[in-house]
Amino acid sequence: MRHDFTDRVVLVTGAAGGMGQAICADFEAAGALVYPTDCVPCDMARFIPGDLGDPSFPRTYVEQVQAETGRIDVLVNNAGICPRTPLPEIGEEEWARVLSLNLGAGFFLSQVCIEVMMTAGSGAIINMASMAGRMGGIAVGAHYSASKAALICLTKTMARHGASRGVRVNAVAPGVIDTSMTSVVDDAAKTKLLDSIPLGRFGSPQDVAAAVLFLSSQDAAYITGTTLDVNGGQLMNG
Repeated sequence: MRHDFTDRVVLVTGAAGGMGQAICADFEAAGALVYPTDCVPCDMARFIPGDLGDPSFPRTYVEQVQAETGRIDVLVNNAGICPRTPLPEIGEEEWARVLSLNLGAGFFLSQVCIEVMMTAGSGAIINMASMAGRMGGIAVGAHYSASKAALICLTKTMARHGASRGVRVNAVAPGVIDTSMTSVVDDAAKTKLLDSIPLGRFGSPQDVAAAVLFLSSQDAAYITGTTLDVNGGQLMNG
């Protein structure tokens, strides 16, 4: 076992998607008590259904987990949406919805969790950023790229807030990952994308999950405020 999370309590949002399922499975395999959530129903153990667009849900979610376990050790803010609307066609309502879910929902859930973790004197928060937040995006929407860039900066701010009380906050920035989000890309575009990746393949959800577990573990005890790129060398951020 690479990392031991025996009896650690882990919250994972966006758990029904490909990356969310892989993250939950890896934490479970490492001994964690995982409390997944999503607005899409699924049959995972300890699943708590909920909509992160509901302002009351973050506190309800955290309080339910605390009532059952008395602790929260890791939060993975994985939930997000990725519209591919061309820049000239993005309207105010869609802009607000993307920023609300991709940035605001993670912030408000972290706001509740970080206080619990700081009181306990330990904890780790992992935010799911994106390569598009590093370099801008063409294939993805401008609002998606903007939300992920802001999330990277928010990660640094939360890391500074929690550091003196033992809470680490980091982000993972996936590149092109083989999930339902890439299934809409046509074959010609996929070939072009593969040609731009030095390792010659798309990433897998397990590649992302491995990065999340590492940053959540004691192996990363001296790492906070950073963003770990998982992109096969497509963007070498020096």
